[in-house]
Amino acid sequence: MKKNLLLLWIFAGIFCLSQAQSSKGQFKGGLRIGMTTSQISGDDLAGFHKVGATAGLYAHVGLNDNDNLRLQMGLDFTMKGSHSYTKKGQISNDKYVLNLGYLEVPVLLQWRFAHITAYGIHDFWFEVGPMLGVNLYARERNGAGIISFRPPFRRMEFSACAGLSYMFNEHHGFNFRFSNSFIPVRIPTWVVNRRIFKQFNTVLAFCYIYQF
Repeated sequence: MKKNLLLLWIFAGIFCLSQAQSSKGQFKGGLRIGMTTSQISGDDLAGFHKVGATAGLYAHVGLNDNDNLRLQMGLDFTMKGSHSYTKKGQISNDKYVLNLGYLEVPVLLQWRFAHITAYGIHDFWFEVGPMLGVNLYARERNGAGIISFRPPFRRMEFSACAGLSYMFNEHHGFNFRFSNSFIPVRIPTWVVNRRIFKQFNTVLAFCYIYQF
């Protein structure tokens, strides 16, 4: 059922791109690769201390004649999770590491809010939209070793994301993207006082873009 949902999401995105392409513009694609910093709510740790990587491919198509509005669909691998923070030289017995890996399909509406032609072409884009993800792995450990008694993470993740892109020529640029799951990725059962009821992923991604 969950695999069917992912396939349905992908086919829906492809259908939207093809409909837009048939009426307004041509497909263009590219790749993005970069680093992530992430955290997860409910781990009693504050801050984006988990560093990971992200990489993927995308395709987009223009939605109007001014070429300042377009629809983009991507396929990304993204590392998420959480990591305890210890200052340099400080000894801590509360080490905690959560490693998560997701295959994600964002479908984004992009708007070019600035087009500067002085000293070359400089385009600035804002993007927003939903994202469907599939959890590929989850590894959790603390100072005592691997944590195995906690409930598993949900296979599917539904997120909202927003970002900014700067293209400093036709092929090269940079992208910043913020994403946050809006359906819990796990329901904690180990918290005695039930102060924490739900866990959500929050990710900041900083990427280099190459557009074909």
